[in-house]
Amino acid sequence: MFPQAQDVDRSTIPASHFAALADAGLFSIVDLPPSEARRVIATIGGSCGATFFVWVQHHGVVRTLASSSNHDLRATLDEPLRNGTIIAGTAFAHVRRVGRPAIRAERDHGAWRLNGFAPWATSWGIAERFCVAAETDDGQVLWSMLPGNGGPGVTAAPLELPVFAATGTVTLSLDDCPVGVDQVVALESADHWRAADRRRASIGQPAVLGVTERAIRLLGDAARDTADEAASAAGRLTDELGRLWERDDELVAALAAGDDVVEAASDHRARCLDLAHRSTTALLAAVGGAGMDLSHPAQRLAREAAFYVIQAQTVDGRAATLRSV
Repeated sequence: MFPQAQDVDRSTIPASHFAALADAGLFSIVDLPPSEARRVIATIGGSCGATFFVWVQHHGVVRTLASSSNHDLRATLDEPLRNGTIIAGTAFAHVRRVGRPAIRAERDHGAWRLNGFAPWATSWGIAERFCVAAETDDGQVLWSMLPGNGGPGVTAAPLELPVFAATGTVTLSLDDCPVGVDQVVALESADHWRAADRRRASIGQPAVLGVTERAIRLLGDAARDTADEAASAAGRLTDELGRLWERDDELVAALAAGDDVVEAASDHRARCLDLAHRSTTALLAAVGGAGMDLSHPAQRLAREAAFYVIQAQTVDGRAATLRSV
């Protein structure tokens, strides 16, 4: 994927990228131990960011469907989602916000209707199914499986992004979007979901370490000789990356054990973001003006490192990042 990543960043994701991931059995990494899954995520994230971002959204849907009590829906979609025959997208970041729900789910004669606005949905035009979260008046989150085009009452508008433009990231407006009982994936407590999401998101996206690793590798390649400052910088950054991966494993284990490490995980997230920023900056310094050409990976990696500052951002993560400045 990496040799094509700069072209993909400015165009569309080729089907061959998804086929390669499917052939490697990587559409079902939810079955892997968490630390191992995070290494896989980092590898894909450091190869082609756009492909990664569509692919990783898919896994949230796989995980949600796996615990669904809708047996018919699970029987229909579980296998094709896990083998990559069907790609799924999702829209749920708006549920992280407290206060008035961004999307409301209202009962309608045993079924549901969705109304509201989702400011972020990835894989539009790529995914064949979309799992959308909405909040009910009694404090629950309804997860609905919609067709890839959203269906009746759904309007998408593209977001103009400086990175991942190929991912089909849009806003969604929902106006009396009908949801049948057969489309309901799950209904759960909003407070419970937010508490679980706070823990799950606190450690951050391991793809940022994949971007870091790729930048360090290219930095080493840019060194003219072993005495070059680029070689020295690559060595120092490699050592720091190794320590961060060790800490990542420790925190993943602690989170899995139910330990209260949200603050520590958020601080770790901030350190990972900082290392990605310094590594991509070092790469730009080493390659010079050529690194700002859109055909060069240095500028793309720098933009992707910046994106992970806001991806899956929680209150804890935001505070930790600001404290680290």
